[in-house]
This record gives sequence, structure tokens and C-alpha cells, in this order.
Amino acid sequence: MILLAFWESAVGILGVKNIHSFIVLAVAVFSATLLQAEDSRVWTSLKGSTLDASLVKLDGANVILVGPDRKEKKLLVTDLSLADRQYLVENAQADEKILTEGVLSEPEKDVRLDSKTFKKLDKKLSLTGGDRTVGPFDQMETEHFLIAYAGDVRPHVVAEIAERLWHGMAFYHMNFRRDWGDKRRVIFVVEDRKIYKALGDWYAKVLMEDAANAEAQKEVAQVKAIWDKVGGNTVALPKEEQEKGNFHPVASVFNIDNGIEFKKVFTPFPTHCLAGHLLNQQMGGVGSVGQKGYFTIVTGHAYYKEIKLAEKTETHLIDASGSSGIEITSKSGYEDGTAWAKILKTEVKRGKLTPNLQEILGVDQASLNPAKLVLVYSFANYLQSNPKRICAFARLVRRVESNNTIPEPIEFAKIYGFDSVEKMEADWVEYIKSSEFK
Repeated sequence: MILLAFWESAVGILGVKNIHSFIVLAVAVFSATLLQAEDSRVWTSLKGSTLDASLVKLDGANVILVGPDRKEKKLLVTDLSLADRQYLVENAQADEKILTEGVLSEPEKDVRLDSKTFKKLDKKLSLTGGDRTVGPFDQMETEHFLIAYAGDVRPHVVAEIAERLWHGMAFYHMNFRRDWGDKRRVIFVVEDRKIYKALGDWYAKVLMEDAANAEAQKEVAQVKAIWDKVGGNTVALPKEEQEKGNFHPVASVFNIDNGIEFKKVFTPFPTHCLAGHLLNQQMGGVGSVGQKGYFTIVTGHAYYKEIKLAEKTETHLIDASGSSGIEITSKSGYEDGTAWAKILKTEVKRGKLTPNLQEILGVDQASLNPAKLVLVYSFANYLQSNPKRICAFARLVRRVESNNTIPEPIEFAKIYGFDSVEKMEADWVEYIKSSEFK
């Protein structure tokens, strides 16, 4: 009705002689509006600056975008994130060679992050559920996270680690920003012993309400057994808490009374945990069929980011198992957390260790030993060691997102451009022996 009235009034003003020109103009404006509405997306530069714009065209080494102000902007393709380049290949028939051009560097470190945008909130957060209330927590809000903290905590450091790792995921993975949406992930950082214990009791109670079988009850027992012994964990938030705060379903938890201090950005342990948590959130888990390899990918990625960004590892894995009672074990790599690559390189060159794709995808927490854990790290390092492999890793993540399964070894090899598992294994071995592996 409104469009018709506009049409009639416009025809009256322009007169019959100008009607053709008006139609052309109207169609052009309408088409441009549709382009903006349908194709508008957030584009990201190497330094983390963003632009909400629609794609107009590729022009040689440049991409032409148009923003809400209808002004065209020309950007070098090599100045864009890998996620943007993936979009151009899939939606603008761009040559795949743009995926590996230029230098991708380290987006987590390169991003220009303004910590002044982090806001401490006046109100406090309390959780309800399982017939309990736990808190209150002080709150700091960032663009993508809510830091809920209690005790002697530096929330701005936690916030910056999280936001930088978020940017790294958005930089490499095309669907990450879209899938994240407008929700925030909660990160609990608790130094207050009373509140940390209450949080564990609350979560056990929440789990118990949903424990429909013996396996679920075993999970509750394991949570109780290791709660005070771990420095980092995750909890599933009840639906009402998710809706009330517009939060993602899973929250991260840090127990900083366990020797874990957040003194600076990219402290090893929190970097490890949050890197693994974000990748796990993006891949979304797997079903009972096709889960072999999930632990390897997520755990290896966490160690890879920890060592790459913090330049060492301080992370041990805690495992709770046992059919009669709970047995708790701690798993870690070689004792010297700064020399993993050097030690593994020597072991492989001497033939004491032989990297095997089938075996590495079959590793789980219960079967870990120092050598296997460092092999898991080396595999993650290999998978993301250059632009071509990073692109393959992005394809792998999207494959898991859509299928909820880890590919079989031969499919894994094909994603990385090999026609056999043996060729991929040989390439992995050569990488370990090379000076690139650090």
C-alpha cells in the first residue's frame, strides 16, 4: 500500500515522458538495497579492524565493498582475514590461490584491541538452578564475553586473552562470527574459596537433576572428585540462565587458587583452556559414531595455541576414571615445557617414535603418556603450520561442524591434499624433523 502510493505520486511528479528513466532508477535503487540486505557481512582486516559491507566485485588484487553509507571501498585481498578469502572463493568465484597469498601472521597478537571498551558492571551475577543460588560474582562485559569473578582477580587480563583468541577464530573460520551471533560466553574466574566450592556444588546439583542413567551419575561423581583439583573446566548453564543473560550454553571456569595466576596476556594455562573451549564450541562436539580423533584435535589445538602464543606450556591434564571408585591421574608431556619440539625431533630421527595417523586419532585422555601427548601437539602444529595447511584445517573444522564426526584417516589425508594416509604421514614426519617445527 505504501509502495503503491509512492509509485503513483512519483509518476504524477515525473510525468509520462520520464517514466522509463524513473523505472530504471527505481530498479537500480531497489537492487542495491537488496544487495545490502542479503550480502552484508562483517569483513576483517589483518589488524582486526572490521567493516560491515556488501561485496560489489573482485577487481584484480582488490575487493570492492559498499557500506551502509553507499560509498565504495577498495581493499587489498591480502589485507583480509582468511575467513573473508574463503567467502570470496565460495561466493565470488575467486581463485583459490588467494587463500595462501600474503602473510597471515598471528591474528591473536596482531589485532588492535581497545581494552578501554571492557566495562565493569555495577550489578552482580548470581546463578540459580538445582534448588541453589551461587554468587554473587562481579562482572566485566566485553563484546563477546562476560567475565564473572570473585576474589582477588584481574578480570581485564582474562578478558583480553579471551577476546584475542576470539579474533583468531573469527580470522580463520568463515562461520565462526555468524555462529557466535550476539550472545556472550561466560567465563567464571574464582579466587574466593567459598564461592568456588559453592559453584561446584551447584553444578553437581544441576547435573544430578538431569542424571537419567548410571553413566550420567558417574559424570556427576567425577565432577565432584576433580572440582577442587583442576585449574580450568567448563559447566553447562541451565536454559533459564542462558536466556536471562543471552549467554552461550557452555561457560568456562577458572580456579585460580590452584597455582594459576592471570598476570599478563597469553599466560600459558588460560590461553590453553580458552583456545580449546572456543574450538570445541565451534565444532560443536560429535556423536557416538565418528568421535575418534575429537580429543586429539581439540587438545592438540589447545597446546599449539598455548605454546605458539605464550612460548611454553604449563598445562597438565586431569583424568578421573575407574569402575570401582574414582581414580585421579595427571597427564602431561615431557617435563621441560620449553623443549617439546627438540626432544620429539630427536626421538623421531632415531626411530624411537613413528608418527601414525590412525594411532594419533585414536588417542584419548586415558591412554595418554608424555610421548603421545607431545605427538598430539606436533600433529596440531603440523596441521596449522603454513597458510595452505591452515586453509585445510579450516575445511576440517567446517567438516566436523556440518557432519558432527571426525573424518576417517583417508578422508583426513584428502582434506590436506594427499591421496593416501602414508603420504600425509611422511609429510608430517618430515615436518617434525625440519627446522620449522618449534
